[in-house]
Order: sequence, then structure tokens, then C-alpha cells
Amino acid sequence: MNRRTRITLFTPLMACSLALGATATGWAATPRTAPAAAPAAAACFVELKAGDATKAIVSGEGFDKAKGKVFLDQTDGGGGGTATVGDDGKFTSGEVPAGKYKVFQNSGATATCLGGQEAQDAINQQLITKERQRGAKEGFTDGKALAQAGTCNAEPKPPANQNLQGLVPDSEGKKQAKEAHDQAYNSAFDAAIKRYCTD
Repeated sequence: MNRRTRITLFTPLMACSLALGATATGWAATPRTAPAAAPAAAACFVELKAGDATKAIVSGEGFDKAKGKVFLDQTDGGGGGTATVGDDGKFTSGEVPAGKYKVFQNSGATATCLGGQEAQDAINQQLITKERQRGAKEGFTDGKALAQAGTCNAEPKPPANQNLQGLVPDSEGKKQAKEAHDQAYNSAFDAAIKRYCTD
């Protein structure tokens, strides 16, 4: 084999080994553990004070207690204020003038607050999603327990919805949340029975 042929064959092999080396390094650097769950996105709501449409309460979630207070900025007026963030990332303001608000933390999260029907729709959807997840978890747990105890002909019996506090869904939102919970519960219950009851 002459020198020119050896160089011609060697060059692509060298390029391949360099490419594989970089890829292998990338594989080695890939962590083997799952990434941590992302924190809840910052969100806030403006709720008119009962009996006084000139006043409102601003509440929110998804903020970082370590970054200090949340600042409230009324975007359609001169109102504003601050609120303290709890360990759970939530806050509730004192009375502020009714209007539209943005909230922010220094070097932290920012959110445009929802009000009126938009806020109600968002609150409704939060509950529907939460109840669907709760129903699926409870249904599977209950179905698995009964199946493992040998009760393979059990029927699903969803528990009652949890009590709600603060800015709460309206009656239609609660109805949809109950339906979502019960459907998820029944599906998960049946899935657990099928999985753990073997002939």
C-alpha cells in the first residue's frame, strides 16, 4: 500500500474517531438522574372586595420567598403595594384600589394579574386540572389495594371533592372539576384492577 492510499484511508478514520470522541464525551456528561420538577409558573389574580367594588385583593403563586416581597403595580392607576411571600410561594395582599395589576420581585418572577371572568376561568381550570390529577392518583391507589387484597370485582367509588379556600371556582367550575376527578378516578381504578388482577 503506498503512502497516498494510507493517508486517504487514515483521514476519514481520524475524523470519525474525533466525532465519536465528542459524542462519547457528551454521553458521559449526561446526568443519570431525572431533572428536578420545575417550580410553578408565577401567576396572580385580582379579586374585588365583597361589598366594595373600589377595593380589591391581589393574590398569587409561583414566587420565591428568598427573593423577598412581591411588589404590586397598578397599570391603570396609581395604586400599588407590597405583599409577603410564604414558604409555598404564594402571597395575598391587603386591600388595594380596584384595577389592573402587575406584580414582580426584585431579580425574580413577574406576572400580569388576571381579573374578572378571565381570573375565574383560570381558577376553574386550575381546580379541574388538580382534581383530575388527584382522581387518577386516588383511583389507581384504591384499585391496586383492592386488587392485591383479592377483590377483583370491586366497583370504583370516588371520594368527595376537597374543601376549597380563597378565590374559588364558580359552580360550573366545581361541577367540571368533580366530573374530571370522577372520570380520572374511575379510569385509574379500572386500570389498576386490570393490572393487578391476573387470572
